[in-house]
Amino acid sequence: MEKQLIEKVIDEAKSDEANLVIWDRRDTFTVEADDVKEIVTNDDHLRIVMQEGKAVVYVEYDYIYKLVVEKERSARSGVRAGFGASSS
Repeated sequence: MEKQLIEKVIDEAKSDEANLVIWDRRDTFTVEADDVKEIVTNDDHLRIVMQEGKAVVYVEYDYIYKLVVEKERSARSGVRAGFGASSS
């Protein structure tokens, strides 16, 4: 997935104070907005530092195949806006 697209999704999640759901080749995980201290987009990977330094998550851009901003679930359960990547 392209760095610019990842940055756009991260900015949207930050502005909406929404969770970020990341699918990579190994797993799916949710980064909850309240638990994030810092999200850094490096040259080839995403680094997520959780509050109080409890965990640091590294995800390589090439392994991310779906990145979703999880919106507030007041209207419908499972409402999400996201971006996916496909390899050719």
